[in-house]
Amino acid sequence: MKPLSRALFSLVLSFAFLAPANAYDIIEAVYPTVPETADSPEAFVPEGWAIEVMETGDLNKDKRDDLLLVLKETNPDNMMTNETDSPGMREWDANPRILAVAFALKKGGYKLVIQTNDILPRHDDPCIDDPFGGASIADGAIQIGYHFWANAGSWYTSSTWFTFRYRNGGFFLVAYTNYATKRNTCESWDLKLDYLSRKAEMTVGSFSSDDEEEVKTYSRKLSPDSLVPIEQVSAINGFYPEQTDLAWWGIEEAE
Repeated sequence: MKPLSRALFSLVLSFAFLAPANAYDIIEAVYPTVPETADSPEAFVPEGWAIEVMETGDLNKDKRDDLLLVLKETNPDNMMTNETDSPGMREWDANPRILAVAFALKKGGYKLVIQTNDILPRHDDPCIDDPFGGASIADGAIQIGYHFWANAGSWYTSSTWFTFRYRNGGFFLVAYTNYATKRNTCESWDLKLDYLSRKAEMTVGSFSSDDEEEVKTYSRKLSPDSLVPIEQVSAINGFYPEQTDLAWWGIEEAE
């Protein structure tokens, strides 16, 4: 028995067990500055970029529809082609992304409140699927998803969702979920963190069995630490709640 490695189980933004991005000659991202105000969603888009996701909804409780944008560069130099004898997909899009959030103004148009260049991952390896899992506005909150699926180099899969709410003048992480599996052993780990109620729950089971006796749920209280602002959640540097480490729960995985 051995503890589950945090790098394999938690947020699928750090792929130390896969080839580095520069092995595929992916150029370094250059991020433009998004305009501070705009009359329309399209007016926020810098030259050479495009809207990949656009969502609207009231985020600051002023009864006006605010704006969430995922912007993606359209640089053809980031359209990658893999070598024929190399593992993974033949072609993939490695263009970088920007997350932008703007509040609707009473007089019309929008005012930018967030531009973060490192919360959304690039698809930098042909042996994995695009790790970006989506972004939306739901129930007055921002939800951002990631997923991990490798066709070489790992048995692990993972699906992760962050939920951010606007409070005290900024967006803060209020919930985190991660469902991870290990394909060769059929183990599964379902983690739910609710930072507002301070509840942490981990359910351990097997995705190959319906036997309820094989499922065990652990519950613990989170410490009353201050909430993490969205600016500190990074796909580049990685963001790993300590509860993603099985050692925090006293759990071990099978060999």
